Amino acid sequence: MNWKAIAFGILKWFLVISYLLVTISFVRSRNQQVVCSGIQINISDSLQNAFIRKEEVKKLIEKHHKNLVGIPISMINTYEIEQYLRNIQSVKMAEVFTNIDGILNIDIKQRKPMVRIINRYNQGYYIDYEGQILPLSSKFTSHVLIVNGNITEPFEISSNIKIMDWCDRKTGDIPLICQLLEFARYISQDEFWKAQISQVYVESPTRIELIPRVGAHTILLGNLDAYEMKLKKLRLFYETALPEEGWNKYKQINLKYSNQIVCTKK
Repeated sequence: MNWKAIAFGILKWFLVISYLLVTISFVRSRNQQVVCSGIQINISDSLQNAFIRKEEVKKLIEKHHKNLVGIPISMINTYEIEQYLRNIQSVKMAEVFTNIDGILNIDIKQRKPMVRIINRYNQGYYIDYEGQILPLSSKFTSHVLIVNGNITEPFEISSNIKIMDWCDRKTGDIPLICQLLEFARYISQDEFWKAQISQVYVESPTRIELIPRVGAHTILLGNLDAYEMKLKKLRLFYETALPEEGWNKYKQINLKYSNQIVCTKK
């Protein structure tokens, strides 16, 4: 047994561990001395969505912590700041951390709206891809599918609710808002229909109309039963018949009937 080699190995690990302990102690001591020199806020997708702005984040932070700049970064509770930022309905993710330069970094990811609902009482709100209700903004309008008309929600729209989770727990008859949400998700995830359909108007659960971006016609969908098959027929009609007949020939395209498309001329 080579005792010298063993002793040398033990000594080497002792020196490494001692170095790490000294380094950690030095970094901890330095962090206690470093003061917050500024706040850096980064909001992703801010060009596409502007539900929350840097100025609003700063005001929210100042409401809870009036003078962060100038205090030791070791005294800043980053976890607490993350929690009240994540409580904002339009915020999907928030991360708060400091660096050795004393900068307090705040990274925020906004929720992405999928559809805008305007109910029978003219109350409006967005729903994101996870089913979270988002309030409207007076400073920003997201260009998404609009669903409006005779819609009554069986829940409080002011509550911080995820509608998809609520819908999944329902048994028996599916509420209309859940059907509309499923339909909106289908439209929003299909590139062709996302580009084609701009609005869904609900006169009643059995009379739902679609407003296309191209053409002077409306599309009578009827109810939402078998909507995928109805849209499949409509797409075939769009791709084969309308290019020859013209997009402005009809005032209504009726998809209510299962085996046919009924068109009403202007």
